[in-house]
Amino acid sequence: MIVNENYQINYQQLLTKQDVLCKETTILMVLKGNMFITIEETTDRVSAGELFVINAGDHFLLSGDLEQNCTYLELRINSVFFAAQFSAFFYTRFDCTPIQKEHGKMPAIAALRRQVAELCLVEFSDDPSKKLKITLFLTQIILSLVHHFQKEEVTEYHPSDNQKLREILEYIEEHYHEGILLSDAAEYFFMSESSLSKFFKKETGDYFSHYVRTICVKHSLSELLYTKKSIEQIALDSGFSNSKTYRQHFKKIFNDSPTSYRSSHLEQTKAPQKIKQVVQTTELQIKEILVPLYSYIQTGLEESRPSELSLKTKQLHITTEQYEADYLKKDVIIHVGSWEALASKKIQSEILDIKKHIGIRYISIQSLFTQIPLTVQIHQEAGMNSFPAFEQWDYILTFLEDARLNIFFQLSLVEFNQLSVSVKEICRKFFRHVQNKFGTKLTEQWKVNCLFKGQNLADYYPEFLEVKKTLFEVSPKIVVGAEIPLPDPFFEQRDTEQTQFFCETIAAKCDFLSFSAEPNYVFQNLDSTFPDLKNYHQYVLNKTLHIKHILKEYEIKLPLYLTEWNTLTGMTRNSNGTFFRGAIILKDLLMLDTLVSGFGFWLNIELYEKQTQERPLKNDGLELFHFYSGKRPAYFCLLLARRMEGKVLAQGEEYLLTYVDGKYQLLLFNTNYFDPHLSSEEAFLESQAVTFEIELAAIKSAHYQIKQIDFNRHNGALFYTYEEFRNAEALDFETQKYVVDSTKPKIKVFDTQIEDMFNYYVTLDTNGIVLLELTPIS
Repeated sequence: MIVNENYQINYQQLLTKQDVLCKETTILMVLKGNMFITIEETTDRVSAGELFVINAGDHFLLSGDLEQNCTYLELRINSVFFAAQFSAFFYTRFDCTPIQKEHGKMPAIAALRRQVAELCLVEFSDDPSKKLKITLFLTQIILSLVHHFQKEEVTEYHPSDNQKLREILEYIEEHYHEGILLSDAAEYFFMSESSLSKFFKKETGDYFSHYVRTICVKHSLSELLYTKKSIEQIALDSGFSNSKTYRQHFKKIFNDSPTSYRSSHLEQTKAPQKIKQVVQTTELQIKEILVPLYSYIQTGLEESRPSELSLKTKQLHITTEQYEADYLKKDVIIHVGSWEALASKKIQSEILDIKKHIGIRYISIQSLFTQIPLTVQIHQEAGMNSFPAFEQWDYILTFLEDARLNIFFQLSLVEFNQLSVSVKEICRKFFRHVQNKFGTKLTEQWKVNCLFKGQNLADYYPEFLEVKKTLFEVSPKIVVGAEIPLPDPFFEQRDTEQTQFFCETIAAKCDFLSFSAEPNYVFQNLDSTFPDLKNYHQYVLNKTLHIKHILKEYEIKLPLYLTEWNTLTGMTRNSNGTFFRGAIILKDLLMLDTLVSGFGFWLNIELYEKQTQERPLKNDGLELFHFYSGKRPAYFCLLLARRMEGKVLAQGEEYLLTYVDGKYQLLLFNTNYFDPHLSSEEAFLESQAVTFEIELAAIKSAHYQIKQIDFNRHNGALFYTYEEFRNAEALDFETQKYVVDSTKPKIKVFDTQIEDMFNYYVTLDTNGIVLLELTPIS
């Protein structure tokens, strides 16, 4: 027997007839032989590999085949946990029997059988993520029951009563340890004791007092098994007035005393073979359990197809007659870190790739040099024009001029304060050199963004004024801005005095403002395995809107740039790499185009890593390139967002429709926000797929060529392509090049005649993106 507060698993041999009253939703799965299940005078034969679902409150009779022993597993799902996941639980019955194979339910049954098998197998493992996987598989089982096996009955549904029941169940969960009585709950919900008792019995099939004691017992398991507290103390901690009542109710539920249950568990934890400990109460052999469970996982994967097991189908009725607005595209800033990095041919090649396919305006640097260039030193010593000071940098300036790119200089005032007078003079000479050699038009397009690096603003305000004065003397048209002092997480770290000083004193002298947004700081100080991440899923949007609100309060109307940002990815390389977040990034990009004047990306992972060595938070950000110039998902997200053109005809939570020169572009995205730790759980990711039934109305009648671009974790995600070679410790150059060349979105093209309406079905993987382009052809 395996007992968890949310479920219970029993492995048994059916040796004699069993007459049982089912108290919880129960799934029976035959592992070997046959059994007969009788409910309300109807008998079903259940053979090896088949499932049968019994609803709470059902009275059933089990009997075996006389010619062959029957081995089966029994999974009971706690009603409170089920109701917490599915609010209509107490009004719903489920129907899963062998006969349903004849009614087109085979794929769903195979999926449910696989999920039950996976739950059981993970219970046998010592996987450090065991608790996480168990919760995942149990939730999947509930989803399968809800989406595929709800029994269609004519039942009057009372949403208001259902809400009341949920509130009562939540009250019990919160106060069970206080020893709550029926009178306590009745007073809390302004009901009489008799009316509450009748209501609770009618809705749950259980008496209030019995239900409360059951909850108390199940919550006591963790203390019973994992602490050395006495039975008496555990009983009191769990809401019982004495240990006698606790022992009585415990035995009713588990058919064992608390003391015996604790002893057997301690013996099991010392046993060398974990699987035998679980089944020691029966005569089952290991192979009778493991062999069929593993076979169900394999056959489940073979028999199922993603389209059939997709848990969600959404209908999208989109009309081109909703509204028209110009599709806005704001400035893109590419971070390279240092000025010297721009001399690299590889970096120049990657920049030109982005310039050609996506379009960028600014290259961001954070320092002119890590040490004074040798040419500058020789020039200073010789004092002769035959020794040019900035010869090495002229090639970089020529590259920028030819590519029509401008500089976005992120200047740390803390570091500027530490510069010597001679180094500051070199910087002035460089700016003058740029103007003398390339004219004033080049520097007039540059921006200098002053960063206070979390320091007291008033302390570094003189440095800010010095920078402004110096740049004005070089060129009055050089644009100077400052970063808003709002660190992350912004809703936990607010300094109203700093904000006021910035808005009233510093912003008044700025030509633009900037900020950054990094939600992953949430993972630095976590006390819970399952943290509440809802405040961080749309962190970038929330911070942007918060800053816009502050600026409005102070009547500040300046261009706003989001220089660095990220999505919620976790703090490990594994979660960063495997968490495909394409739709999340794309949705943020579409939002940012309406809220800010520009936003930034790091050019590649190598430059990002060099620049983040001193930062407290080091994890993958939104880099556009990986090693060997492999394109990361952020690259394709930006590419697809920039591919959209013309007028916006319609926009919703899952789509964007534009029109230009007779061509329609429909961008679809399946955005899923979840804990990044789930990003490597394949079964969970598959369950998040969605099928869109698209009805695109009011299309101009014509013969169209349809181009479909699929971008998902299997088509365009670099880390998933590398997974195909995971058995090799290192890859040679040929293989690396193959991985880079083969990682791209998938393209499908076909022709069709459209008469006013375009109907289409498309399945999107979790956080997947699909672009449909309808181009008229003669």
